[in-house]
Amino acid sequence: MGRAANFIDLDRTFSDLKQHDLGDDSPLVRLFGERHLLRWPALLDEFRAIVLSEAGTGKTTEIREAARRLRSSGKPAFFVRIEHVLEDFEDSFEEGSFDEFTAWVQSGTEGWMLLDSIDEARLREPRDFERAIRKLARHLKPVIARAHILITGRTSAWRPATDLALCSEQFPFASEPVEEDDGRIGPELKENAFHVEPTTFRVMALDDFGPAQIRTFLNGKQLADADDLMKALERHDAWSSAARPQDLDELIDFWREHRRIGSRLELMRSSIDRRLAERDQDRADARPLAAARARTGARIVALAATMAQQSAIRVPDGAQNNKGLPIKEILPDWDDRECSTLLDRPIFDNGI
Repeated sequence: MGRAANFIDLDRTFSDLKQHDLGDDSPLVRLFGERHLLRWPALLDEFRAIVLSEAGTGKTTEIREAARRLRSSGKPAFFVRIEHVLEDFEDSFEEGSFDEFTAWVQSGTEGWMLLDSIDEARLREPRDFERAIRKLARHLKPVIARAHILITGRTSAWRPATDLALCSEQFPFASEPVEEDDGRIGPELKENAFHVEPTTFRVMALDDFGPAQIRTFLNGKQLADADDLMKALERHDAWSSAARPQDLDELIDFWREHRRIGSRLELMRSSIDRRLAERDQDRADARPLAAARARTGARIVALAATMAQQSAIRVPDGAQNNKGLPIKEILPDWDDRECSTLLDRPIFDNGI
């Protein structure tokens, strides 16, 4: 299968994330100043990786296209929706098929499982993600030594301690062979020729656009006056308003209508409105939160963060967690579901 007709190759980059040195349940931070940027070819060489980003960054489009590129080069590669795995594993394949997956597993050759997405898997019930991972692990067991596994999700949905432990346990990595295969090892024993042990996934963030990627995106959208928009972005230092595909799409629409990008105040107000809204209609239907209530909650949290001079927000992670602002104390009249829904909104993404 070739490249999707509407896909714009932006040469996206990825940065390593690590947990802040505050404890097992502390938030993830980017390795600014010491980071090593990866692009898709290097990322796909990794055997175990997590890619996190907020809504509207294009991670689903990117991971699907990565699966298509691998498949077009003749490699076994599969794009799977994690939220569909529990319900019907055979129908969860959106690039590749269950029959092709079965053939790959039986072959024992190198292949790629690209799994999207952690947050969608938790929409109906928080434990669904864990159940789906365990089910996938059972299916992948015969080929675990040769499987590249990449999992995507929203940063807010990733539980740094428990999710990492779960994935590392369920998808152990095969290190170097303990003995050479001289032809005497039959297919049924080849898996045992590798030392399989739990491994830590490499946790990455999908980076925002830089000016060159913004230019490529504008060209891909066939914007006739792209030069003028680029000059306006530079003049207003408004690159952050065009740093993600969905933001840039909205900015292009505003530009085409008004032939300007707006003042800094207009851009900030527009950004807040966008980032308080749920962009995925399925998620909005599953976990509704009125716009006025979301804005009120965000204002209260912002006030608490400002007064306490603390930017971290305490998110339950299945273990004792006493770092950051306690969301339940800040919003005592909100239930757990409302708090979780609010914190899932893009405005609370670590990158913002």
